[in-house]
Amino acid sequence: MKEENKEVLGEMMKFGVKTIPAAKLALCRSDYSKYVGDLLDICFGRETLSESVLKCNENRTSKTIVSDEGTINDIMAHVMEKFQPVSIGMVRAAIRQKLNTYHKSKQRNGM
Repeated sequence: MKEENKEVLGEMMKFGVKTIPAAKLALCRSDYSKYVGDLLDICFGRETLSESVLKCNENRTSKTIVSDEGTINDIMAHVMEKFQPVSIGMVRAAIRQKLNTYHKSKQRNGM
């Protein structure tokens, strides 16, 4: 992870192209996986997350949205820094779980 991707702007934190107030980050829950979910909600929104994948392969349709890689990398770097013993694999698993949860929720609710 590149540290220069994550910038602290006074009381703002930048994730990709999205800038988030520190006060909003303070509202995120203290468990790393829930924190990841809260950050994804703030950065992307539920509708986008329900149609997104973490990585795309050739079998995916053109309608599938690949989450913004820069923002995802910034979120992963931030979470690993905040929750020190957490590895990149654990953060990626939390992101995949959040995306799967929103996708299943969308299918159940017929959105």
